[in-house]
Amino acid sequence: MKSNRLFHTLSLLIVTALLLTGCGRKEAPQMATDPSTKPQLLNLQHQVVGNVLELTYTLQGNPKGIGLQIDRTEIDPYCQCPGFWQRYQEDTPMANNVGVEAKKLINLKVADKEWLFRVRAIDVNGSFSPWSKMIRASGVDLFNK
Repeated sequence: MKSNRLFHTLSLLIVTALLLTGCGRKEAPQMATDPSTKPQLLNLQHQVVGNVLELTYTLQGNPKGIGLQIDRTEIDPYCQCPGFWQRYQEDTPMANNVGVEAKKLINLKVADKEWLFRVRAIDVNGSFSPWSKMIRASGVDLFNK
């Protein structure tokens, strides 16, 4: 009886490990869409002004609506390596975002803390553009400069 319970527990652990570490994409499946309406993040430019990261970009793709996802991670000060990515902001896909140059301001709040950001477009069907290149930004102490 005890060995049967042990076998069941080990089997469950092995199956769980296989499901968690299996190969393949680790994001939600995407619907097949017309390549001409695939979401695109175009002309992404950035600059840091004081304690604000300013992003300028244009979204292209599905005329029914395009939105934006921004992820952020903190740079570890000791190893200078990135931490885990977390969703920082997500804008709902809307038709009036398509083809318009937009600006996004991100408050860096904490002085002397370094962040990495990545950005991508998402459309109303749940399709994504590729992630942008990583954007490195850090806040400064405006009072002791």
